[in-house]
Amino acid sequence: MTQFKRVVRFMINRNDGASQYDIQIDKALSDQSNEFSYIVKDINDFKSLPRVLALIIFWMRAQYILLFGQVDVVIVSPWMMLIYPKYVSIISIAHHYDPEVFKGIRKIYIKFSNWLFILQRSRVNLVVSCSKYWSEYYRKKGFRYTETILNGFDIDLMKKSVSNLDANLILKRFDLVSKNYIHLGSYGPAKGQKIAIKFLKKFNLPMVATNSAKLPLDSDLKDLKFINASFEEYNVLLKHARAVICMSEFKEGWCRVLHEAAIHSTPILGSGLGGMNELLEIGGFKPSSSETLYDDFRALMLNKSISNEKFDPYRTFTLEKFYTSWRHCIKKILHLN
Repeated sequence: MTQFKRVVRFMINRNDGASQYDIQIDKALSDQSNEFSYIVKDINDFKSLPRVLALIIFWMRAQYILLFGQVDVVIVSPWMMLIYPKYVSIISIAHHYDPEVFKGIRKIYIKFSNWLFILQRSRVNLVVSCSKYWSEYYRKKGFRYTETILNGFDIDLMKKSVSNLDANLILKRFDLVSKNYIHLGSYGPAKGQKIAIKFLKKFNLPMVATNSAKLPLDSDLKDLKFINASFEEYNVLLKHARAVICMSEFKEGWCRVLHEAAIHSTPILGSGLGGMNELLEIGGFKPSSSETLYDDFRALMLNKSISNEKFDPYRTFTLEKFYTSWRHCIKKILHLN
């Protein structure tokens, strides 16, 4: 008889860059009740509370369950836990580590929790990253087992989002013209929008950034059009951009925005920091720096047509592959194979 065990999944922050990855893990495992008992603990349980208070309560509950709950396997971020018990199998999702993204107390906390994470590496059964770059990083830090599980995308849904909306109406509403504006990725600190604007404003093209949340626009980014876009609108904006450019100032885990743009056959440019370089290499794109960005984009402008074959490899990152990889990962930890 199959031995049923419980897996507790902690989602730290549905608003951060890795939130889609976390949500997709949930979808991959939630229908596996015949193999193991699966329980989700989500910060959305406290969505009625102020964000900071919700994070504190969520962190305290997560640590309590890890130490005192009847749990066999925990899937958790290294920034969430401080103490790892020996009797629980730990799968840590660690996509990247770059404390320079943060400021003040949060920066100190990230550095401290990372130090504790590495200190307790013998208690972590597996570190999962979304790029080989970071899997290798944690292997060099002394973790016994690391694994790369690449991002998965609902490509059919992305295509439907574009086909179901009238692109002309969307672009007109935002005062944009197809293939005549630059998309600078998801708006946020250290995403490199200031760098891109500085070196690309000579082209006199509108520059936009998107986010599903309403955020205050930095006063230094007066030349940027910030669009609070739905998922459908976001896909239309990616599809019709002349290029999507992410000059991230930190070491990315992967960069979903660039990947999603490539799925829509939109040319991409990026800093190539961290795991982003692997993403660019898939289609033969070279990383850009502040010194080369102007010339790199100018070359894209001159190249009016890029072979669709260049983008085909990006469309092989399916949800089915992602789900299969994570289910296999859990079964391997539970010795259910």
